[in-house]
Amino acid sequence: MSDRKRIGLSGNLHLVCKADPVRGTFLAEQSFSAPIHLSKAYWDGDTLLVNIVNQTAGIFGGDLITTHVVVEPGAHVLLSSPSAARFHPSHGREARLEQTFEIRTDGSLDVFPEISIPQRDSRSFQKTVIHVEQGGELIYLETLAPGRVASGEAFAFAHYSWSTDIHLAGRTVHRERASIAPNNSSLAGLTALFPTSYYAGIIVIASTTENWKTDFAHAVSALGDNISIRIAASKLCAGGWSIRLLAADSLALRQGITQLRQMLYQRLGKTMPDPRRA
Repeated sequence: MSDRKRIGLSGNLHLVCKADPVRGTFLAEQSFSAPIHLSKAYWDGDTLLVNIVNQTAGIFGGDLITTHVVVEPGAHVLLSSPSAARFHPSHGREARLEQTFEIRTDGSLDVFPEISIPQRDSRSFQKTVIHVEQGGELIYLETLAPGRVASGEAFAFAHYSWSTDIHLAGRTVHRERASIAPNNSSLAGLTALFPTSYYAGIIVIASTTENWKTDFAHAVSALGDNISIRIAASKLCAGGWSIRLLAADSLALRQGITQLRQMLYQRLGKTMPDPRRA
């Protein structure tokens, strides 16, 4: 899309997180511009909690927001957001989110955003590229609401698209491309079980996941043994797992994500950080 058609905000976020024996994990470099704002980071003794805030009412057509986060060896970081990412009517222009994450050996990154809500007539695209060195750890969450369901609006956006590439030690272990629009068959997979499905995808990368066998997949599926949620897990070609969740409503989605994150942290032998402290 040309710059002339974009005519929106161009915000950016750049972070380099390092570890120190005394200070723990800290922000060695940080820069950001509107509409992005960074709250004061909080070190809980294990993980640096970093809260990313959009200072505007949401994301509009023509906006371009870029994120680049580097997690150095020994650093442990949770990236969170306090409010939903709302994509507003675009008036023919596409909003773009482009994010790159780099996790070095012995570093860990937990990307835990609030839910994405594409509103009526919005057009949006999210591009994610993640590089994990051998020995690095990643928990990456993506979410999608059908729209403002409480206002009687579901799947009324023009299109919502994303691409995600995850590389482990230089090898591509996960590649996903999706484009959803209400005027074609792309919604069939989302609405087959629940007319207003809420979606979440979680990718976990860690050396210990090589020991997670079919019992892990069965444990994940068991979390969805009720009428409001379905969950499934599949092993990546190397280094991790992909988990997909469909929920009947936002409450079931949040409960499912919480249960999954608790299970993942327990399997990793770590304490799950509380994003509310960020």
